[in-house]
Amino acid sequence: MKKRTEIQQDLKRGFGFAPTGIKNLVKWLSVGFVVYVAVRFVCAFVGGVVVGLGGGLPMLAVLAVVFFLIRAVWRILSAFLSLCVLALLILVLCVIL
Repeated sequence: MKKRTEIQQDLKRGFGFAPTGIKNLVKWLSVGFVVYVAVRFVCAFVGGVVVGLGGGLPMLAVLAVVFFLIRAVWRILSAFLSLCVLALLILVLCVIL
């Protein structure tokens, strides 16, 4: 049996003798939840403002998001292609040498 002071110290630590991975998981899950709620609130607020401004603005917002996504995918694909070309070049050099 643990002494009363040991139990109090465990409670002060938060999770007692839980492994560090579990502590980090719980911490980051709670942080992620707070960020998720904040993002939902901001999106709802911005959506309300956009709807209040008229019908043309939401279309521009959607186009901006689509443009951003296409640009991000293009960057990822170009980086992957560069890595493939580099790997092929290294393979060719190894075969030649």
